[in-house]
Amino acid sequence: MDLIADTTFLVGLWRGQSWARDYAAANPGRSVGLPWVVLGEFWHGALRVGHDPERVRAFLSIGLPLLDPGPVIPVYARVCARLQGQPGWGEIGQNDLWIAATSIAFDKPLLSRNRRHFGEIEGLRLEVLTES
Repeated sequence: MDLIADTTFLVGLWRGQSWARDYAAANPGRSVGLPWVVLGEFWHGALRVGHDPERVRAFLSIGLPLLDPGPVIPVYARVCARLQGQPGWGEIGQNDLWIAATSIAFDKPLLSRNRRHFGEIEGLRLEVLTES
């Protein structure tokens, strides 16, 4: 596994957005792992807007491996302890902290469009997706 996916990447693939398709096409040899919280966010959004669960399951069978949360837990605690009380602490959602901790725990860059939240987390390597 070479990268960790943020929800923005998964949603971009689902919607067939050019920036996500182009990134995937330009990086065919790079494998992407999926944090459990990204899967939860994706399912939540899909069900909230009424997408067919069978279509969602079929899409998710694209082969992104679901990552073990075990190694992430102590890293999440460390990231939260470091950030708590710092300026901007309240702007970063708990799900984003779990996603960042996953990237740090697996020592892989995070593939995301969300520079605002993730850009401030110490130790996180971010690979920012942009429009093509």
